[in-house]
Amino acid sequence: MSRPSRSLVQRVRDHLGFSIVAIGVLFIVLRLLGMRSTLGGFVLSVGITLALNVGLSYYYERRARSPRPRRQTRGGGDIRFREDDRYDEDRRSRDRRDGAR
Repeated sequence: MSRPSRSLVQRVRDHLGFSIVAIGVLFIVLRLLGMRSTLGGFVLSVGITLALNVGLSYYYERRARSPRPRRQTRGGGDIRFREDDRYDEDRRSRDRRDGAR
């Protein structure tokens, strides 16, 4: 049975820590490289990262609940034919190697 859908507040809480840590590390690295960073830039970056993560969370949950039908794999559903094809290719390559000697 599938899990109940999480609310927006739960999703924001789940992703808030990651967003703050990831952007904080990025800003520290940029500071070490000599680039200036402001508090406003930090807050804006955390907001954008948080929005993207929450949006992707909704998207993937929706996609998991209603998956697209899978296309049939190449070679059909019966694996025996694919094994026979591989056996024939192996035999041909061995014949070529033996004939080259």
